[in-house]
Amino acid sequence: MTTSLPHADPETAALLFDCDGTLVDTMGVHRLVWAEIFGRYGFTMTDDWWEEYANVALVPFVQAVIPDAGMELADELNQEGMAMFIDALHLVEPLEHVIEVAREHHGRLPMAVVTGGYREIIIPTLDAAGITHLFDVIVTADDVVHSKPAPDVYSRAMALLEVDPVRCIAYEDSEIGMTSALAAGVGRVIDIRLP
Repeated sequence: MTTSLPHADPETAALLFDCDGTLVDTMGVHRLVWAEIFGRYGFTMTDDWWEEYANVALVPFVQAVIPDAGMELADELNQEGMAMFIDALHLVEPLEHVIEVAREHHGRLPMAVVTGGYREIIIPTLDAAGITHLFDVIVTADDVVHSKPAPDVYSRAMALLEVDPVRCIAYEDSEIGMTSALAAGVGRVIDIRLP
């Protein structure tokens, strides 16, 4: 069963979409990758742990399992994880009820992907789902100093689109993402997990 999401109204200036868990269901693949990587450190990933840490920035995410990990080890594991993820892209599922909103407004309203993910993963993911062309701007963690829950990715996307934040709608699937959008002044944030 798919849920119909709220769409733009005449006052809407732009639509902003998170990627992982919003446009595409990638979280299961990310979890498989990180469960394998962390398993080498004797860590068994639980549902509760993943729920708490899945959207956390890279270094604290890795330190939750390997407390003395620094940026160098986090980057090394992340590079390995990204390669593993690319190899598993065939397992990623588009979330059609969200993509339908983007398709309906393509060419009518400015739209952006606003993600805490890294560009080298996000672009192949959007390409695999066949939706990259729908978006005018793609802002990733690579484009800002502070990723979600900081407002930076949303602020940058809206600046690039030259739109008033209050008149934007963001589609998100996590508390961290919603916090980021609201902190950037986005006028309306839709939790795609709600019926």
